[in-house]
Amino acid sequence: MNASIIKIGNSRGLIIPKKMLQELGAESEVNIEYQNGGLFISPIDETRKGWAEAFKKSGEQGKPEDLFEGVENDFDQEEWTW
Repeated sequence: MNASIIKIGNSRGLIIPKKMLQELGAESEVNIEYQNGGLFISPIDETRKGWAEAFKKSGEQGKPEDLFEGVENDFDQEEWTW
């Protein structure tokens, strides 16, 4: 597919068709890299987005061992050594 480069302020831009963005799985942001003499556009991996904030928040709510309260099994009840 050919596309025109358009002027946007002091920069330049490309219009990417909506269908292509949907197939790419990109909503509002993409990653652009220069590779082998061309541009490579890929979706931003948001798999773990928000995990750091959630982990920090959970730590503020109590001690880490409190997270495992009530999840003991038979192995935990037996006496064992390393």
